[in-house]
Amino acid sequence: IGHQFPLRGSGGLGRLLGAFFVLLGCRSESKAEFALEVSISKQKVTYMYDQEKDSVSSLTFNISYDISKNKEYEEKARRQREKIVKEMDGIDGIKVTQSDSEKEIAFTVDVDLKKFKYDDEESRSKAPALYSSVHSALVKKNDHYSFEESKKKILEEGFKEVK
Repeated sequence: IGHQFPLRGSGGLGRLLGAFFVLLGCRSESKAEFALEVSISKQKVTYMYDQEKDSVSSLTFNISYDISKNKEYEEKARRQREKIVKEMDGIDGIKVTQSDSEKEIAFTVDVDLKKFKYDDEESRSKAPALYSSVHSALVKKNDHYSFEESKKKILEEGFKEVK
């Protein structure tokens, strides 16, 4: 009366999911953060990179200004940020996010190195602050951005690794 059918393919599905998780687990993408505090500003640089290939895929700059102690500085910081953000508008591979609070003016710049053209002279002249920051944070070696070389350079700039 109660006919039982073997669950065909369940072993295959289990093997497939297991292989999928193994593939995900084997990815060598890593994240490293470096920070620098000077006076009322804080900067954090985050690298996403492939450990095996020593290749940086993206870079994030978080920049914030503490305005809680000096309201006179607030307007200057806002103007400076506005100028920098405006320069970056329309550059391929760049995403800018701004955030403010009563104590802080901040912005984040995400650089997708698969889209961003480091050697684009027009963008370089339009956004010198961006290109200067990227130049300070990235080192190209063997036709890719090397994390190990970039790490040496950012440490030379005075940043400390966040562990």
